[in-house]
Amino acid sequence: MAEEADRGERPEQNISAPSLGPNTVIEREPVEERLARHEQSEVDAMGRDKRRTVVGQSYGPSKTRQLAVYMVFLAVVAALVVGGIILIGALDTSVGKNVPNSAPWSKPGVHQSNPKPIQ
Repeated sequence: MAEEADRGERPEQNISAPSLGPNTVIEREPVEERLARHEQSEVDAMGRDKRRTVVGQSYGPSKTRQLAVYMVFLAVVAALVVGGIILIGALDTSVGKNVPNSAPWSKPGVHQSNPKPIQ
């Protein structure tokens, strides 16, 4: 204690964390064991190979199946585009030529004044 006081240290400075006491011993596993932890065995608990054969003999979809899914996707996109074009064409109709001139300045006999020129 006298040595610590001479160096300007206090006893609580030796505590590494608030939940650890000054006499706490931290147990660490050896570095070799920690680094070897990610290495896994090739067999399961029953001694059989972990990478067993798959029922369909393949780990992913076949090229034919991938092509079919892609073609279905393109067909759906094309149907949406064509349907949108047809819908827009049906709903985007003009009002027609039989619309009465109902604005006050469009009636016959009203004085029409030209707009002022832009400066």
